[in-house]
Amino acid sequence: MKPGFFIERPVLSTVLSLLIVIIGIIGLVLLPIEQYPQITPPVVKIGASYPGANATTVSQAVATPIEQELNGTPGMIYMESSSSNSGGLSITVTFDVNTNADLAAVEIQNRVKLAESRLPAEVLQSGITVEKQAPGQLLTIALTSDDPKYDEIYLSNYATINILDVIRRIPGVGRVSNVGSRYYGMQIWVYPDRLASFGLTIKDLQDALKDQNRESAAGELGKQPIVNVDVAMPITAQGRLSTVSQFEDIVVRANNDGSFIRMRDVARVSLEASSYSTESGLNGKYATMLSIYMLPGVNAMEVAEEVKEAMVQIKQDFPEGLDYLIPFDMTEYIGESIHEVYKTLFEALALVIIVVFLSLQNWRASIIPIVAVPISLVGTFGFMLMMGFSLNMLTLLGLVLSIGIVVDDAIVVVENVERIMAEKKIGAREATHLAMNQLAGALIATSLVLAAVFVPVSFLDGITGSLYRQFSVTIVVSVLISAVVALTLSPAMCALILRPEEEGKKKNVVFRKINSWLATGNSKYANILMKVISNPRRVLAGFGMVMVFIFVLNKVVPTSFIPQEDQGYFTVELEMPEGTTLERMRTVTDRAIGYVDSLEDVEYVQNVTGSSPRVGTNQGRTTLTVILKSWKERKKGVDEVMRDVQKEFYNYPEIRSFVSRPPVIPGLGSAGGVEMKLQAKSDAQWDDLVAATDTFMYYAEKSKLISNVSSSLQSEIPQLYFDVDRDQAMLLGVPMSDIFSTMKAYLGSVYVNDFNMFNRIYKVYIQADQSYRATANDINLFFVKTKTGDMVPLTALGKTSYTTGPGNITRFNMYTSASMQVTPSAGHSSGQVMNEIQRIAKEHLPENIGVAWSGLSFQEQKASGQTGIVLGLVFLFVFLFLAALYESWTVPISVLLSLPIAALGAFLGIWALGLDNDIYFQIGLVALIGLAAKNAILIVEFAKEQVDSGMQPIFAAMQAAKLRFRPILMTSLAFVLGMLPMVIASGPGSASRHSIGTGVFFGMIIAITFGIILVPFFFVLVYKFKEKLRIPELKFPKFLKIKKLIKRNENE
Repeated sequence: MKPGFFIERPVLSTVLSLLIVIIGIIGLVLLPIEQYPQITPPVVKIGASYPGANATTVSQAVATPIEQELNGTPGMIYMESSSSNSGGLSITVTFDVNTNADLAAVEIQNRVKLAESRLPAEVLQSGITVEKQAPGQLLTIALTSDDPKYDEIYLSNYATINILDVIRRIPGVGRVSNVGSRYYGMQIWVYPDRLASFGLTIKDLQDALKDQNRESAAGELGKQPIVNVDVAMPITAQGRLSTVSQFEDIVVRANNDGSFIRMRDVARVSLEASSYSTESGLNGKYATMLSIYMLPGVNAMEVAEEVKEAMVQIKQDFPEGLDYLIPFDMTEYIGESIHEVYKTLFEALALVIIVVFLSLQNWRASIIPIVAVPISLVGTFGFMLMMGFSLNMLTLLGLVLSIGIVVDDAIVVVENVERIMAEKKIGAREATHLAMNQLAGALIATSLVLAAVFVPVSFLDGITGSLYRQFSVTIVVSVLISAVVALTLSPAMCALILRPEEEGKKKNVVFRKINSWLATGNSKYANILMKVISNPRRVLAGFGMVMVFIFVLNKVVPTSFIPQEDQGYFTVELEMPEGTTLERMRTVTDRAIGYVDSLEDVEYVQNVTGSSPRVGTNQGRTTLTVILKSWKERKKGVDEVMRDVQKEFYNYPEIRSFVSRPPVIPGLGSAGGVEMKLQAKSDAQWDDLVAATDTFMYYAEKSKLISNVSSSLQSEIPQLYFDVDRDQAMLLGVPMSDIFSTMKAYLGSVYVNDFNMFNRIYKVYIQADQSYRATANDINLFFVKTKTGDMVPLTALGKTSYTTGPGNITRFNMYTSASMQVTPSAGHSSGQVMNEIQRIAKEHLPENIGVAWSGLSFQEQKASGQTGIVLGLVFLFVFLFLAALYESWTVPISVLLSLPIAALGAFLGIWALGLDNDIYFQIGLVALIGLAAKNAILIVEFAKEQVDSGMQPIFAAMQAAKLRFRPILMTSLAFVLGMLPMVIASGPGSASRHSIGTGVFFGMIIAITFGIILVPFFFVLVYKFKEKLRIPELKFPKFLKIKKLIKRNENE
């Protein structure tokens, strides 16, 4: 197809562009909106409960058999388990980002099944749950009431019965959890002394419950085959019990005299909460909190909207005095962030249009790029939909980056047509034909090179590769559409719209000034070029220093993975001494909430007392989620509010506090900062791990790079040790199982069976009444039966003594470990902190204590050192493409050698502004290299044509540089100004925009000022080497004449 094919077919060109726009609009409407794409590794969570068991027992009897089966699951990258003193076990298995989450969950389910034969019966009775973890919390709904009759139990169960099921059925909702749930249970509060006085044991109560509270079929009268019966009817009988009075009437024993001992004689029965281990609230008042998580890949905005609409419907049936709030709404941040990126997009577009108009200097010429850019951007949405992408922070930032790139093609076409019309005094159609004959190759080459720049980075694996793909595909698609538009619609429009300039017509004073500056700039550029070409040694020495600077800056600039954003909330973990009761914790929590709630920028404070994300259920912990006012309403950023809170809680003597941001990518880790584990390897024991944790925390707190360090290790919890006299137990004929089951039932709450109510199944629990389980002396009241039928107190079969032991046992990849959360101090990056952690571990910890990373830190460590690989691949691909294009191994070298100067500018920019070398910066760097290469190709393409037609390389380079000076300057300036809104961005999501925009902005400025001087220099140099085939002493005799010419010009 000839380059001028579409010039003669403007309707075909327009139809093609319209099709691209229509596909784009369809994509824009249908694309899901989310904060981040699906880049969080799938996580499967296993939950089990061993009522009454301590952390050591849970770890050995439950965690070990399950972990042994789970270890080595295909696709698993690490697993972590936490066994607590409340009998709970939680195991999270994290998979590689490319693993299918559904298949992973099935595989885990199968492996847990294999372990069941080795688990205690009580664990199996409580049930083992296996579920996929939803990556990000979407909303929190708080159910509140000022009416005292609606207590916490009523609110929690009202939410479970009337709200939870409705929300779970909404498409896109993954999981809904009732935080601090007070789910109904039938509690049998036993009086141990009364039970013993009747000669009964806890086992007798359990047997009576199992026997009399059961569901059974009673058959049917008249069931076929039968004759002479007219009516068939089922027989019904009292099955499961459902009311308190029915449970009170259960017969525990029938005496020989006809009297009965009933449940009410030995216990108090009540319908209340099945668990009181945690409680939730909002702004200091009790509230039932429903946390809603969404499924991966759904439209967050749509799901949130549907949940809110459902709540409006549900509220119509609320009893008077009941209300709900939505204190936490992640879509506000997502919406604000995406709105800010759209704003940046339009600001960049406006600045680019201004530059285009000032450069082309007439509306006819300006309208062509102004039409071309939106077509390229809008068309991209359609292809994003086809490739399964979403509208998220990354794809939209990719579009902002591509504005400055896609405007290039249209400007180059228009500028070339206008130049030919002016020089040859011909009409627009003829000039367009000539221009397209010159440019078609260069346009295709530059587009393919830009695509080549982004192709290699798309093949990186893991989260890094997923992040790169979001950007690279977006930019490549927009660039390729731009090339199509530049080869079809732009020339057709040029032929139709452009007019030759009227001779003698004076231009606007602004345009005259711009032209005069450009003419001056071009002549100075030519002079500088001559000086540069005639001083190769100095230039090469300077180039060597540039390479050294890049290497040094790459080491000096702090590294991190993804910039920390102000997401509008943060968490505070309050920790009291181990063994603290919920009542004591509640007092301190109320005081802390009072302070945080009084802060001007805080809107809501959610609390979950008796729980922490890192430790799980623990009476001595509280987690506060502090939700700030919207970005427009508050004066302070999240960092300043966090510092104020940290300062205040430092003065609370009874607690330790840990203030942290949420994870940068929802679902990737439990908090912002660095997540790590200290592992007890080889022969290391529990005490070695405790000592190593204390040592590490001591040195970490002294480090200037670390502002806060927190450990989930609970090493010295006060415990009561019951030393069973096994000889005495055997002598009296008391089975060991009876001793432990009695203690467990009285002190640990045993689940016996179920009852039905509100069309749901609830559990029946047995436990000693609260006055019988407060102190060690209460164990005297617990009796067991000997083989002769006598009642013996437990204290006759063992002694109690006070001791200490672990409160929770965490294992990471089957090693006993201590989880640590480390927050970098102001001005330091996560990469620096990770290096510092490794230094402390190497210098101060024993060899049998290892360091492992988890969450975002694991991904950062995996991705570390990839900048060099990425840049190496980029340079290699550019070189190979250009070599194929020019059918030469040497010419592409002149393009490649001119690129490092742009990278230097990018590194200098982020170093000067105190930013980090993160994934976003690296993506910007790749785009920058592509653009710098594009500019270089415009010069080299023309210069090579001249050399091939017989011109000397030096004159060809000079002529090409002077000719391409204006379009390169125009397109580069358009790109630089397109980046300006990202450099000065503020509001939600601004850190990402700073990170990506700053490097590109400064890199491009350096590329414009120095890069375009180096391209002709290296072009000439490469041709000289090509002629000599070996490196001479870098003396160029012919250049002496040029020096004389320069001196003569200066004298004149």
